[in-house]
Amino acid sequence: MNAANRGGKDQRMGMGQGRGGGGRGRMGGPTAGGAAGTCRCPNCGHSQPHERGVPCTQLKCPQCGTNLIRE
Repeated sequence: MNAANRGGKDQRMGMGQGRGGGGRGRMGGPTAGGAAGTCRCPNCGHSQPHERGVPCTQLKCPQCGTNLIRE
């Protein structure tokens, strides 16, 4: 039986901040990603400026076709 079925408070309920909480992004900074940064190819080393709203992992390297990563 879980806490909710016993009439107690469900311990998962909190202030609505989820697991990470505190308004931090995935990388531990104040926001998740942002506009600044570079997209780089892990295969050939090509790099290009990151475009806001476009994840680097959705872009292909124009030189070798490998998915880019965020730096």
